[in-house]
Order: sequence, then structure tokens, then C-alpha cells
Amino acid sequence: MSVERNSPGAPRTGRSPEPALRYALKRYVVSSLVVLVVVGVGTVLVARALAADIALREASVRGAAFAHSVVAPLVNAQVRAGPNAQTETLANLMRTRIRDGSIVHMKLWSRAGSVIWSDESDLIGRSYALEDEVSALFGTEDVTAAVSDLSKVENVEERSRGELLEVYAGAHDADGVPLVFESYWSTDRMVDDQDNIVRRFAFLGIGALLLFQIALLPLATALARRVDRARAERSTMLRHALSASDLERRRIARDLHDGLVQDLAGLGYALPSVLDQLPPEAEDARRVLGSVSVQLHRDVTALRGLLVDVYPSSLSGGGLQPAVEELAKRARESGLLVSVVVDSALTDTSPEVAKLVYRVAREALRNVVRHAHATQASVVADVVGDQAVVTVSDDGTGMHGIPAPSGHVGLRLLTDTLADVGGGIRLSSPPGGGTTVCATFPLSLADGLDG
Repeated sequence: MSVERNSPGAPRTGRSPEPALRYALKRYVVSSLVVLVVVGVGTVLVARALAADIALREASVRGAAFAHSVVAPLVNAQVRAGPNAQTETLANLMRTRIRDGSIVHMKLWSRAGSVIWSDESDLIGRSYALEDEVSALFGTEDVTAAVSDLSKVENVEERSRGELLEVYAGAHDADGVPLVFESYWSTDRMVDDQDNIVRRFAFLGIGALLLFQIALLPLATALARRVDRARAERSTMLRHALSASDLERRRIARDLHDGLVQDLAGLGYALPSVLDQLPPEAEDARRVLGSVSVQLHRDVTALRGLLVDVYPSSLSGGGLQPAVEELAKRARESGLLVSVVVDSALTDTSPEVAKLVYRVAREALRNVVRHAHATQASVVADVVGDQAVVTVSDDGTGMHGIPAPSGHVGLRLLTDTLADVGGGIRLSSPPGGGTTVCATFPLSLADGLDG
């Protein structure tokens, strides 16, 4: 059974490869842009971290100074007891700092977790569970700062202001009682620092890298040209090797056809005449010559089949389909049921690709006939993207029925040839038996692997 798979539109003869130089330069430019983007993103991240560190250090210094020199001296037992004239003095001072924008929010904490004073009057007198880091500040002059965590209950009023710098400073009031001053500072300065750092890093880091990439461009162009020449030379050598192989096959086929096959064919034609001239009583001689004539006819037929294997009819111009079908026909003579499917794109492809498709099908079918003990086989030659895919499957005894490529000359040579052109071959056997040989190689074979 033979099927030719039709493909809509123009026949596919493999993608037109982009010149190697342009392809290499494009890869260089793209990789350079990727590096620049990575460096740019890294610069922004580093700038954010540096700006945050600078802002936190500055906020810590200012928060500690304000707590120790301004707030703590104004707090005493009367302020801790509740609203009074001294509390109002503290409140006026604190609100003045809030109005001038230097501080966004303030709280005074007692060791018990009670809010002594806050610019949010609803919080005054309330108690909250303090974090261990804040509790550890009581009785010290230490300070801790972080970008604000506004998820805490006491910070519900600050959520509308967005991200802030949160500073906790330990201090002692006028009576020597430990307290903690909590202040919130704007991040505007941090954002400005971040922008400045990004600009400086961008100019120094990205600018220097861009100049470096530009300086390397001539070297990259030279290397790309060298790679282009090397690939072209490899392609030329490959085509010459394939052409030499084709010429050698043609010479062997011509010598066999014009010499041994013609001589044996002539001998086969002469034997019947010799047989007719023997006397009837020479039965043994007649029987031997008859057997020799039959065997000679078989050998001539086998040699003619070998000639087709060694040098098939033209595979270009649609000749691939009949050539593969001829392989299937000879396999059917051994009792094997063979189906053939050839993609129409392959029938119009280059002679080099067609020859390799034919060689894969020939080697695989030969192994099926000799080793697989199969009743059915299929040959599928297809085009997948820019690759030619030849698959030969059978229902035989499986992998143990076909020698491994390393132990079989034909498969080993075929494997080496496919590797030389950038392809490969894979053998597999499902649990239920049978073997699948799948060979893949680029359609751009004739174009020299330039893509």
C-alpha cells in the first residue's frame, strides 16, 4: 500500500536559513540587550536597598535625637498621669513638628504597653501588646528603625499615608522612668535618594557596559565571519562527501551491471541451450544443469535488486515515492505486508534529502526482513517543522530481534551519517513487541546547515 501525503500550499523544501553572520550578530545584540536589562533591573534593586538603608539610618539618628533632647525632658509623672498643663505643652510641641512635615505621626509608650501620648488622641491611654524588639528598648538609649508595618492594630490611622519609616527610640523621661518614643517619617527623601542612586548607577554601570558591548562589536563580527566560513566549509565538505559517495555507488552499480550481471545473465541464457543438447539418458547432468539454471536466475534477480539498492533511480523530481515503494515491493516478496506514506513536501525536496530518506528506509526495511520476524511494517516519511522525520515500524519480536546500532554495520554507518548532518536515529520497542526506528535530520541539509 502506498500513500503520498499532500500538503497545502507551496511545497516545503526546508526553511530558508538566515545568513550565519546576520544570525550571529542578531544573537549578540539580543544577548547584549538581555544583559543590559538584567543590569538595569539589578541597579534598581540595589538602589532601592541602598536608599532604604540610608533613609533608615538618617531617620534613626533624627528620631533618637528628637526623643532624647526634646521629648524625654518634657515627660514626667504628671504627663504620665494624664491630660494636664504640662501634657498640653508637650502636645503643642509635638503637633508643631507634625505640621512642619518633618514627622508624620508620634507615640509615647510606657513599659506596660500603654500609649502615654499620641497625635491620634483616640489611642491615648490604650494598651497594646508590644513586640519583643520594642520591649527590649525600655531602659536603654538604643534605637531601631524599619519600613513601617501598617498591619498592626495601633497603626490603623497611618495606613492612608502609605509606606513610612518607623523609628522606635528608647529614652528616660525627666524622672528617669524608661519610655519608648515611636515616630513615623516620610519616605520622600528615600525616594529622592533612590532616584539619584539609580541615575548614577545607570550612568556608570549601564553606560560602561554599553560602551564595552560596542567595543566588542567588531570582535563579535569577526568571530561571526569566521564561524560563517567554518560552517560553509563544513557544508561544502559534507556535500562533497555525499557526492563522492553517490559517484562511488554509481561506479559500483555500472561495473556490476556491465560486467558481472551481464556475464551471469548471458550464462543463464546459454544454459538452456546446453541442456537441450544433452542426450536424454544423461539425467543426472540435466538435473544438475536445471538446478544451476534456476539458482543462476535467482542470483541475477538478486543482483539486479542490489543494483537498485546501491544506485536507485532518480530520487529528485518526485522519484522518492516510487523508489521507496520499490523497497516495499521487494520486502513484500518475503511475505511482509508493507505500507508506505511519503509527505509530498519530501518528493519535491533536494536530492540530498531524498537520498538520505531513501537510505534510512532501505536500511530499516532490510533489518525488518532479516531480523524482526514481522508480518507487517510501515514506512512514514514526513516533514515536521524544518526537519525530515522517517519512521519505520514493525510488529516483530522487538528490540532483541534487531541488533543494536553499535553491533550492526549498516545501522552504525547510518547513525554516523545522520550525526554528520545534524540529525540522529532512535530505536524503541513497546512492551507488546515490535520495533520503531525513527530518524530525524534537517531539511536544510542541501543548504549547508547555514541556519
